[in-house]
Amino acid sequence: MDDPFNLGLPRFAVEPEAVITEIVRTADPACAGIDIPAVLADTFRLRPQLRELANVLQKDPDLLSSGRPEGPRSIERLIRALRERGAERLTPPFCSGCGQQRRLVALDGAVRICSSCQTRRTDQANPCAICGRTEYNGRDRDGQPRCRKHPPGDGKDPVAELSTRIGRLDFGLPPQAIAEAVRSVEKSRNGQFRLLWALEDVPGLLTGDGAQGPPRTIALIKALIDHGANGAVVPPCPFCRRQVELNISRDGLRCCKRCWAEARPEPCARCGHLRPVHARTHDTRALCASCRTADPLSLRRCEGCGEMGIWIERTENGGLCTHCYQLPEATCATCGTLRPCRFAHTPAPKCQPCYARSKNKQPCARCGAERWVNNRTPDGKPLCSYCGVPRKPCAGCGKIHRPNGRTPDGKPLCQTCWAKHPAARRPCTACGSLERRFHFGLCAACAARRHLTEALTGTDGTVRPELAPVMEAMLRPPPLAVLRWVRKTPARRAIFEALANGTGPVTHEVLDRFATVRTADNIRAVLVAGGALPARDEQLAKLEKWLTKAIARVEDPDERWILRTYVNWQPLRRFRRLSAGKQVTHGQANGVRIEVRYVVRLLEWLDQNGSSLAQCTQDHVDTWLSDGPALRSSVRAFLHWTSRRGNTRPLTAPINNGDFTVHVIAQDQRWTLVRRLVQDDQLSTADRAAGLLLLLFAQPASRVTLLTTEHVTDDGDKVTLRLGQKPAELPAPLDDLIRQLVRQRQGRAVTVPLEEPKWLFHGAYPGQPLAPSALCDRLKTIGIRPRVARNTSLMEIASELPAYVFSRLLGFHQNTADNWDRERGGLSAEYAAEISRR
Repeated sequence: MDDPFNLGLPRFAVEPEAVITEIVRTADPACAGIDIPAVLADTFRLRPQLRELANVLQKDPDLLSSGRPEGPRSIERLIRALRERGAERLTPPFCSGCGQQRRLVALDGAVRICSSCQTRRTDQANPCAICGRTEYNGRDRDGQPRCRKHPPGDGKDPVAELSTRIGRLDFGLPPQAIAEAVRSVEKSRNGQFRLLWALEDVPGLLTGDGAQGPPRTIALIKALIDHGANGAVVPPCPFCRRQVELNISRDGLRCCKRCWAEARPEPCARCGHLRPVHARTHDTRALCASCRTADPLSLRRCEGCGEMGIWIERTENGGLCTHCYQLPEATCATCGTLRPCRFAHTPAPKCQPCYARSKNKQPCARCGAERWVNNRTPDGKPLCSYCGVPRKPCAGCGKIHRPNGRTPDGKPLCQTCWAKHPAARRPCTACGSLERRFHFGLCAACAARRHLTEALTGTDGTVRPELAPVMEAMLRPPPLAVLRWVRKTPARRAIFEALANGTGPVTHEVLDRFATVRTADNIRAVLVAGGALPARDEQLAKLEKWLTKAIARVEDPDERWILRTYVNWQPLRRFRRLSAGKQVTHGQANGVRIEVRYVVRLLEWLDQNGSSLAQCTQDHVDTWLSDGPALRSSVRAFLHWTSRRGNTRPLTAPINNGDFTVHVIAQDQRWTLVRRLVQDDQLSTADRAAGLLLLLFAQPASRVTLLTTEHVTDDGDKVTLRLGQKPAELPAPLDDLIRQLVRQRQGRAVTVPLEEPKWLFHGAYPGQPLAPSALCDRLKTIGIRPRVARNTSLMEIASELPAYVFSRLLGFHQNTADNWDRERGGLSAEYAAEISRR
């Protein structure tokens, strides 16, 4: 496993597979040809087992070849698995009791013994309570050991007794079905007696009190229900009343894992709070649920998205993270709606809305309403948020609010008035500035510095010199945003801690190794804006990463090499030769993704039909194109390239020309949208300006988002915007909207770039423009469909201006202007007729 976090932890904790592989191949050269990581994946399911095995073998490698019965049983499992695949010098351990090479299933102190030796020790430790013979055969109802001559139950048939007793419960089952159900869940005679004795002690064991029985009780209830029993009840957890698996015992009752963990809290190794244990570190220290999600060693590769995260569902080939896992559909037992539900495989499934409404709610001790518990009375009774903090008249505004602060004379103030009151501002204990203190006597700026320093401090207690630019970039205002970053988002804090424990400077390649793409991209934007990292073409970097995965899907190595060569020398070469200052747009990168995706699908289709790229004919291509969407013709450039190079026969595909007539709107509808953007002051300035640029000047979202202050010229009387070679004069009120964007120029970023931002439309990341897809979503929200609106505008402009003027004024290529001029001329009659019909 790669070490994406470079945490500075012991190598056996981060790369257990690599450690075990090296030790095994050193101990036995015959294992050089064995795929040891695959053997480990087949033999061990949990990574803590691998870490324990790697730690033990690192300390004592001779356990693989000496035959000593020491260490965990995982050593024996590994040796036997490797010997089945050709290992020669690895020796399974010998039993400490009899000295034979058997499976060692038990411990005798610090050494391991086989089942036969374990049986002899059990016999010797449990003499029969009647005759004293050391032939242990189980325990009687009183818990006394019995031998084979005096077995438990005094010769009775437990299955017959159980069939008779269960038959009296009127479940509607014949004795034969009951006996079959009993034998299917419990094959041993002693286990059958335990079920019989539990049923005698607890008459309601099968009708709701199953938590009081032995482990196989619930399995027996389910087996009876499967055989048609009417009235058998699967018990809920006796502590939380949830319908879940009751696999553990607590206070003599079967319970769920959550309730068992809540009864055994331990101090968390990260936060120090006394909480239930949800995971453990490599050195067996406890971690609570919150800290487990922030622990990089708990992250595993998701089968769905390929990113690192916490598995919440296991699959045959791995597991799924929170984003990829989908709840199974079921009919909610609360609202009766068919939706994705929790507990879908239980008698009481619950959909997400119903689950959220019922989570952690209790009746309030004062108002009696069943709500979330926010406070408690002195004697521990629950209180809701309304009763726990009663509302009072604010001394500032006079309105009834919950007090957020008090004046020096004790009068309550609401949140708004308290923020404005001088009493809320006190000297910071660190810098002495008179501000609202965040916590521990520190203002927000000092608290942000403190938390960021803690996050970037390594295990040696110091901040690496290479992280000084990161500190400087992150300490730029606003401090409250930095605090939300560091304190409220565990994934970001985990990245900071990983950087602190790493080595070398922080580069783009270091951030590329992190799992959470959105979080890593956000941190990257902050560091670029703050000067800690140089700017790079992010769309090109993401495209190259995606292409590596997409090309790997091609199974044939020759075809994979041809596709990789085409990608490197055609689209990527064209993108890398862009002039200075220009970057790959989202649309350009998405076009390459579509092309490569369909090329891969074509190669897969050829392989499924018994052909290959070298044997492909035009008939193959035509058949594949006819049985799918029009986007399949995007393979045209690839086929022409392979044909010129001699990789294939001369092949081609049609050009995908869209029908513009189905992607236009009526001109009166277009002007209705223009009037709304002109008159509606409730819309945001950015949305109004972008919509008018689209409807009046036919500018696509990809160009609108890249507009900067350098494109705007304001001489006081008029505003011009340079869209092409000649500036275009903006009409009112678009000119005032552009003036406002030039003055405001602020986004929702966490930090402020070193250079003054020049973008008119800022994005969420600092120093970066708004994404075209985000702008399109915003325009769709206010009723503007970007594509059809732009096509309509282009149609109208092409009918009013010559193609030459059109291209120079609006920044379109001359070929594009000529194409639209031909479209307008060729479709004018049809277009006018269509508009008149509308």
